[in-house]
Amino acid sequence: MVFGRRIMKFVHYGLAFLLCLLLLTSHGCVPSLTSGFSQAETLVAEKDYQGAIDLYQEMINTKAGTTQARQAQLAMGELYLRVMEQADKGIGIYKQLTVDAPESDETAEAYYRIGIHAFKTEKYKEAGINFELIVNRFPQLEISNKAQLMLAKSFEKAKQFEKATETYDQFAARNPKSERAADALMLKAKIQKNHLGADKDAERTYQQVVKKYGRVQGLSEQLDAAKVELKSMGAFIPRPDDPTQTPVGQAMERQRRRIERDRPKNAERSRAIAGMGQDSGFGVTAEEVMASFGTIQGDDQGTFYDAMLMIANMNLQEENYRDAGALYFRAIELAKADQGKIDPYAYLRLSICYRKVGMSIRAQELMRQAIRKDKEVLNAVVRAGESQYANEEYEKAIETYKSVVGFNRKMDPEIYWRVALAHKKMKDVGKEVEYLERAVVASPDYEDALQSLAEALNYRMKERTRAGYYQDLVEGKGNSYEVQIELAEVSNRYGQHSKAKSRYNNAARIAQRELEKAENQADKSALENKILQAKIQAAITSYEIGKPEDGSQIIQALAESNPDHAMLDYATGQIAKFNDDSEGAISAFTIALGKNPRLSVAAVALSELYLKLDQRDQAVSTLEKYLSQNRYDRQTRKKLNALKNQSKESSPQ
Repeated sequence: MVFGRRIMKFVHYGLAFLLCLLLLTSHGCVPSLTSGFSQAETLVAEKDYQGAIDLYQEMINTKAGTTQARQAQLAMGELYLRVMEQADKGIGIYKQLTVDAPESDETAEAYYRIGIHAFKTEKYKEAGINFELIVNRFPQLEISNKAQLMLAKSFEKAKQFEKATETYDQFAARNPKSERAADALMLKAKIQKNHLGADKDAERTYQQVVKKYGRVQGLSEQLDAAKVELKSMGAFIPRPDDPTQTPVGQAMERQRRRIERDRPKNAERSRAIAGMGQDSGFGVTAEEVMASFGTIQGDDQGTFYDAMLMIANMNLQEENYRDAGALYFRAIELAKADQGKIDPYAYLRLSICYRKVGMSIRAQELMRQAIRKDKEVLNAVVRAGESQYANEEYEKAIETYKSVVGFNRKMDPEIYWRVALAHKKMKDVGKEVEYLERAVVASPDYEDALQSLAEALNYRMKERTRAGYYQDLVEGKGNSYEVQIELAEVSNRYGQHSKAKSRYNNAARIAQRELEKAENQADKSALENKILQAKIQAAITSYEIGKPEDGSQIIQALAESNPDHAMLDYATGQIAKFNDDSEGAISAFTIALGKNPRLSVAAVALSELYLKLDQRDQAVSTLEKYLSQNRYDRQTRKKLNALKNQSKESSPQ
C-alpha cells in the first residue's frame, strides 16, 4: 500500500515535471529564446560581439519566419549599427528583414530605424522615404505616428518647409484629440512665420489651436504660447469652439436623437457595428465614432450604411477627417459584403480623408477606384477646385487639383495650368512658373499654358529670352534650335527624360539642316558646336532612362571626331555623377571649365554637386568664378542669388 502511494506520488511529480517542461518549451525557454536574448545581451556587455551575433543568427536559423527570428534580426542590426558602428551591415540586416517579412510589425520597426539613421546622418530625403512608407503601410501601429512626426522634421531639416507644414497638419488631422496634435500645429505655425514669411497663415494656425483645443484639459502650455504669438502679431484671439454649437455639430446631435428615437426597443447590435474586415488605418473604429448615436439597426435596404455615410459627410464638413474616414471605410466595406450599391463619391471622400491624414498611397488607390466606378468623379473634383478658386480659397483649390493629377493624362495639362493660376493669385511666382512648365511638358501644344508661361516669365520673372521661346510656340514658330533646347531642359527638370532626349535630338537635326545651308565658316563652327552639345545632352539622358549603352556609344563616336571638346569632359562628369563617383565628376567638370570658362552647364553641374556633398561655400564660389567671366548670364546669376539666400537662412542667427 505504501509502495503504491509512492508509485502514484512518483507518477504525479513526473507528470508535473513533464507539464512544466512542455510549458517552458512552448514558450521557447528550453532552450528559450528569452534566455537566448539574455545570453546575447550578456555577451554584448562582455564585448563578445561575435558571440552575440552567432547566437542571434542561430535564433534566426532555427526559428525562421517567426516573430522571434525577426526580433533577433532587429537585435543583430542594432548591435552592428549602434555598438559596433558598422552602419552598412546593420542597415543591410534591416533591409533584408523588410524583404523577408514585408507586412510584419518588425518591418515597420526596421524602416523606422533606417529612417532614424538616415536622419542623424543628414540624409533627409532617404529618411523621409522610410518614414513615409511606415505612415502608409503600417497606419495601425503607434510607430506610424512617430514616423509621421519624423517625416515632418525631415522635410523641415531639408528646408522643404511647405511639405513640413503640410505633414504637421496631416498629423494633427490624424490625431485630433491628442496633445501631440496641438504641438504639431504649433510647429506648423512656427515654420509659416519664421521660414515661409506667411504671417497670415501662421496667425490662422495659432487661432486654430486656440479654437480647437481651448476646452481640452492639459494643453494650457500650448494655448498660452499660441495666445502670446497672436498678441505679438496684433491678431484677434478667438474663443474656444464648443463642438455642439457649430452648425454641423448641431446637425449631428439632431441625427443622433432621431436615430435613438427611431431605434426599435431591445434592438441588437448590428453586424456592421460589430466590426468586420481589415483595419481602416485611421486609428479609430466606426464603433467608437458611432457610439454616441446609440445602437443602429440595419435592414435589407442598407439604411444602416446610409446613416453612416450621412454622419461621415457631417464629419467631413467639420474637417474631422479621421472620424469621417473611419465611417466611409466601414460603410463601403459593409456595402461590399451586402453586394449593395454605394455612391462612387464615397470612395472619393474616403480618398480625401486619407490624403488629409497623410496616407497618400491609400488616397491614390481610393481615387483610382472612384474614377473607375464613375469617370465623372474626375470632373467633379476639378469643378470643386474651380469653386474653391472662385471663393478665393486658393490653397484648398491647389490641394484639390493636385489630388487628381496623373489619373487622366489628357486632363493633366489643364490641371497643372489651374494650379498655376491659384499660385499666381497667391503671388507665388516660382510655383506659378513651375506648374506652367509642368503643363507645357505634359502638352507642348496647350496654348493657355504657353501663353501664361510667356507672360509670367516676361512680366514677373523678367526672363525675356525664355519668354520669347514660349511666345514663339504660341505663334507656331517652335521649330528652332533654341526652343527645342528649352523644352528639353524643362522636360529633364521634371523627370521626363525620354521627352528631353527627343527634344535634344530635334535640336541637333535642326542645327544640322542649318549647317548644310551655311556658307560662312564662323557660322559653320557655331552650328557644329550646337550639334555636339545637343547630341551629348541626348546621350546623357540615355543614362537617365536606363540605356547607358546607347549613351556611351554616342559619346565615344563624338569623342573620336572632337577629342578635346569641353562638352565631352562635361559628359564624363555627368556619367561619373550618375555612377556616384563624386571625385571623378568634380575633376571632369573642372577640366571642362578650364577648357571653356563660358560653359554654363559645367559650372551649374559642379555647383550642384558641391551642394549635394554639403560643400556650400564651394558651390557658391564655383558660380561666382563662372559669372566673373560671364556677367550677362541671368539664369546662372539667379541660381547664385537663390543659393546665397539659402545660406543666409541656414546660418545661425
